[in-house]
Amino acid sequence: MLRNSTALAAACLFAPACFAGGISLNATRVIYQEGQKEASLTVQNHSQKDVFLVQSWIDDINGNKKTPFIITPPLFQMQPNKNNTLRIVNINNQLPADRESVYWVNVKAIPAASEDSAGKNLLQIAVRTRLKLFYRPSGLQGDPASAAKTLTFSHSGNQLAIDNPSAYVMTFHDLNVGGRVINDPVMVPAKGHLSVKLPANAGAFSQVQYSIINDFGAAGAQMTQPVR
Repeated sequence: MLRNSTALAAACLFAPACFAGGISLNATRVIYQEGQKEASLTVQNHSQKDVFLVQSWIDDINGNKKTPFIITPPLFQMQPNKNNTLRIVNINNQLPADRESVYWVNVKAIPAASEDSAGKNLLQIAVRTRLKLFYRPSGLQGDPASAAKTLTFSHSGNQLAIDNPSAYVMTFHDLNVGGRVINDPVMVPAKGHLSVKLPANAGAFSQVQYSIINDFGAAGAQMTQPVR
């Protein structure tokens, strides 16, 4: 058992997103370029013995499941040491053409009951992971890395206001003000605005340091901007 657990932990160590006792995804975000026929996401079961029932769906940032995208298969069984491909298709081309749109891909893994567990009272825990799905229209000016430099910041009371004039959604990897880290997840919509609460002990500050998560799910370059 220890040997299997060690092998499973090692396999998950190199997986971008690993959860539910050995189910992993090959990415932490999906970029859907306009004109693509589909985008794909690989699900892998690293376990040598466990079977999982996997459910997938897409919803918007408010949790609504009615979106311009479908994901298939929506429900399937994962055998030990196997993988499967989730396919994401845009079925409605009415999304804004001047900016990115963002949705959530949800993948839930439920351990399947074994024959040995028949008639026994066992606790089966379903684990869900979520990753962002970005729809990126063609012809947008610049790129996310350069867009990160256009963010502006202003301070009022205990709020830090962030303005994003670019066509790209900005997801912060880290955000530091007054020597303190803002730990809450921060995502500013394309051509949008967001206010975040400052840490109580932030103190006086005149600039912010931050980095933005890039298309590969890693932190981009560290940047510094003044605060108005």
